[in-house]
Amino acid sequence: MNDLLTVRDLESRFKVGGGLKSLFSPKTYIKAVAGVSLDLKEGQTLAIVGESGSGKTTLARAIAGMGEDASGEVLFNGQNVLALPKSDQKALRRDVAFIFQDAVSSLSPRYTVRALLLEPFQIHGMMPDDPDAEVTRMLTLVGLPATMADRRPHELSGGQARRVGVARALALGPKLVIADEPTAGLDVSVQGEVLNLLNDLREKLNLALLVITHNLNIVRHVADHMAIMYLGRIVEIGETQDIFDHPKHPYTAALLSANPTTEVDVADGRIRLEGEVPSLLARPPGCEFHGRCPFARERCTYDPPEVRTAPDGRRFTCHFPLGPDGTPTE
Repeated sequence: MNDLLTVRDLESRFKVGGGLKSLFSPKTYIKAVAGVSLDLKEGQTLAIVGESGSGKTTLARAIAGMGEDASGEVLFNGQNVLALPKSDQKALRRDVAFIFQDAVSSLSPRYTVRALLLEPFQIHGMMPDDPDAEVTRMLTLVGLPATMADRRPHELSGGQARRVGVARALALGPKLVIADEPTAGLDVSVQGEVLNLLNDLREKLNLALLVITHNLNIVRHVADHMAIMYLGRIVEIGETQDIFDHPKHPYTAALLSANPTTEVDVADGRIRLEGEVPSLLARPPGCEFHGRCPFARERCTYDPPEVRTAPDGRRFTCHFPLGPDGTPTE
């Protein structure tokens, strides 16, 4: 498989504050993504996992060239997305598509499904010769009957709306699809259907998928690789099964042990996260997770950990990584 996406030292920040006061005070910026590096090949799925506010969606937007103030390098098909002139960004939108979290609200209530599916072609000046046939093809691709074309979003179930969103994202034949919480708000049975659909489409179309989620059951179902984010940084990244079997970072272990289907056994069988997620305006010194880590030592309070590579190839940032028994090995 060829490399489709290469991200190196990506940072993304945005200005906070507003109103008249901001006219007379220095600008304050929050670094929502801080030095992220990752790779994604054609036909692979990478899941970005973390608590709310960890920077997952900001990372996805920066990868798609929609970061407010991004720096570093994002190579997509060999092109640096962050260096593209505005005139070339429209072409990028054809190759990178989004599946939004709230399927119904992301679909305009004024349009029929037919109009929604044809809109991407209109925007890019690429209307098909036979629009009706194209709409039928897209609906069939996501397992919906052609009769759905005349419905409006409020007439769709949650699962149907999500499938229409998937069809719309695939309209122009993208190489990368970014799915933001693809099963949010759906019944468990419908979640499985949507996940199976994404897996089938990935194989059929050789898509690369970037899945943004906090639901670890989704990760296990669809992702080859996973990246764990905390305060805008990736603290662990590698093959999904390796990380589920043996998390290296205490934050990863805490997320996995909170998931009812995992078998992480640390002390009483569960790592409990203490305290609140720190503010991005006041990042802790040293390891930024040390205030919530049950295994933190003095070094963690002042010395930021470097990226380390495990024998299985995964990367992580921890001075005292966990061993197979769930306790630090060093």
